[in-house]
Amino acid sequence: MAQKARRRFGQVTRMRSGRWQARFSVPANHPSGRGGQSITAPHTFEPNSYGKQAAQDWLRAEELRLQAEGAGWLTIAEHAEENRRRAVAEEVPTFSEYAAAWLRSRKVKGKPLQESTKRGYLIWLNKYLLPTFGDMPLNEITPASVVSWYDDLPHEKAKTVRETYSLAKAIMKTAVAADGVLPGAVNPFAIEGASTFGKRSEKRTEVIEDRDLAIILDTIRPEWRAMVALALGCGLRYGELAALRRSDINLRTTPPVVHVRRAVGTGPGGQRYEKPPKSAAGVRDQRIPESVVSVLTEHLHTYVTGRTGLLFPGPSGDWLRPTRFRDAAGGWYDVREAVGRGINFHDLRATGATRLAQRGAHVAEVQAFLGDASSQAAERYVRATQSRMDDLTAAAFAGLNFGGKA
Repeated sequence: MAQKARRRFGQVTRMRSGRWQARFSVPANHPSGRGGQSITAPHTFEPNSYGKQAAQDWLRAEELRLQAEGAGWLTIAEHAEENRRRAVAEEVPTFSEYAAAWLRSRKVKGKPLQESTKRGYLIWLNKYLLPTFGDMPLNEITPASVVSWYDDLPHEKAKTVRETYSLAKAIMKTAVAADGVLPGAVNPFAIEGASTFGKRSEKRTEVIEDRDLAIILDTIRPEWRAMVALALGCGLRYGELAALRRSDINLRTTPPVVHVRRAVGTGPGGQRYEKPPKSAAGVRDQRIPESVVSVLTEHLHTYVTGRTGLLFPGPSGDWLRPTRFRDAAGGWYDVREAVGRGINFHDLRATGATRLAQRGAHVAEVQAFLGDASSQAAERYVRATQSRMDDLTAAAFAGLNFGGKA
């Protein structure tokens, strides 16, 4: 039989092995609210008189802790766990600290993030993520806290919700990767469908018909007509057009070409900067159609000075800002009003690709025209053209009877 040495607080028991064990019950009226809970020492004591004395000393120390800590009393094991958690928290960066490091080191296809991409990420971080998660160590972000945060996002702004959530998920995915700061942990950003919330199944493509083009050219400011022509006839993006200089145009070759080597982007704080095109495929020598050559020649003679002069400068001679292109008299907002629907400047480029596809261009040819690294957009234009041909064929020959059996 195990021997028990009773005392005023708790009890010391001699076990079959001869070692001593100490335990006590929390007093019923203790302010911690854990009255009656049985607590056993986290280890046993030596099988001798010294061990018995050590067990009794442990009980006396626990009694004093119960009195001193009051409502905040924790067991020794709980104290150890709290200390361990605090030590881990001190080693784990906060979401704000890790997000800043993630932005600095993030690479896409081996290249650092473009400044325009960083600018968008910083907007989402500062406005929607850091107010909730900024001061939290990464290991304290839970699925429940993510769900609560997600429910408070402005869901009427589908793109904002989708992109902000995707950014947060990507940051935590890096953190919980094998070489991350929380290797093997579960990514708390795991809400099904959040990364695709409000996303349209097919990208909108507005084809600009010839009658629309006539209205556009009649409405747009004269110094920007060549922008319209190059976007439609050469598939150039706005940022590529804004960066063009006189030296990028070669009208003496057969066929004439425009050398696309740069683009203008927008970084944090709205700062404009020059960068390479969107992808390596964007660096290209694009053929200039004959119809574009005429308007471009007139533009060069009328509005461009010097071999390195910008083709489409802003009022102060710097890069033309998208806001001025949209808002100025004779700008794109006036074009929209004149056409009567919400066409985008990017639709000119899409229309150029569609016209090529309608005339039999293959996916690779449309892709080269667009200067895209991926064939996804080119495939979309080719499919749309094929679908239109299917509809036209069905309508053109509906109801004809060539004498065959029905």
